[in-house]
Amino acid sequence: MAINIAAPNEFASHYIADGTVKIEGFDVTLGWENGAAAYASAFTDLAYDVSVLPLSNFLIAMDQGHPVVGIPVFIDLFFPQMAIRVNKAAGIKTPKDLEGKKVGVRGIGFNPAVWVRGGLADVYGFDFTKVDWKSAEPNSMSHVDIPTLPGVTIEKGTFDFVADLESGKLDAVMWDRGGVDVTANTANLFEDPLAEVQTYFKKTGVFPLNSMLLAKREVLDANPGLGQAIVDASDKAQALFFENLADDTSYMGMSVKWLRENGMMPYRNGIANNRTALETIIRYANEQGLISKSPAVEELFFTGAV
Repeated sequence: MAINIAAPNEFASHYIADGTVKIEGFDVTLGWENGAAAYASAFTDLAYDVSVLPLSNFLIAMDQGHPVVGIPVFIDLFFPQMAIRVNKAAGIKTPKDLEGKKVGVRGIGFNPAVWVRGGLADVYGFDFTKVDWKSAEPNSMSHVDIPTLPGVTIEKGTFDFVADLESGKLDAVMWDRGGVDVTANTANLFEDPLAEVQTYFKKTGVFPLNSMLLAKREVLDANPGLGQAIVDASDKAQALFFENLADDTSYMGMSVKWLRENGMMPYRNGIANNRTALETIIRYANEQGLISKSPAVEELFFTGAV
């Protein structure tokens, strides 16, 4: 029976999805229909034998004992500092000003929000427990019982983040990728987001990981070598992606030329290449109460992954 592998038709994965790069040695079928449903299935029965999941979702699924295992292939990276928008009337000038404010996120375990809460704490001493969080429903973990720290205020609802930020019903929103355009009533939290990206990157050495590959543990156990074959194919696809990626392209809200000039691109797959980022997101998720313990990085991935 063919192994069913998720292959989103974007970034480096595009070259696997369109058949340019093959996963050698295994009978596989490729697909990618509904990202939100695939993400949610990690907590029930994984929709694909090998799928894609945001990092924080994966850490929560592993912590809760679901039978999945990571493959150290990272579909996309991003800097969440690029996507924080505030209502101009809210009086928010610095990250500390977010404390006591109504801040929207697409779920308290939303990967960009986990990264940005941790990053703002590391650089600015931001205390996320003092924020009045507004969690948009439904989201990829609506059905998951996600723990939080005592005293954290989270209101779940069907928020319209664009309209609510514009009207002042929300004081700020943490989006993914590059966020939405600012308006006459809204602004970036940071006047120069790229400068903040440089500050965080220089302080931590981290280019935050957004989504990754994972597999049903039983599938990797039954198919020795599959995990490494997927890594090998993904590495070939990644090389093609960067070879063909033009400087004037926008990547997650940032100029490719700027990312290259600042040593952030190209990035690579693998545990060793991403150890600092992986250790950082594990720490952030644990500090925010989303996972009960901080596993060693190697515990997240198939045996032998490097």
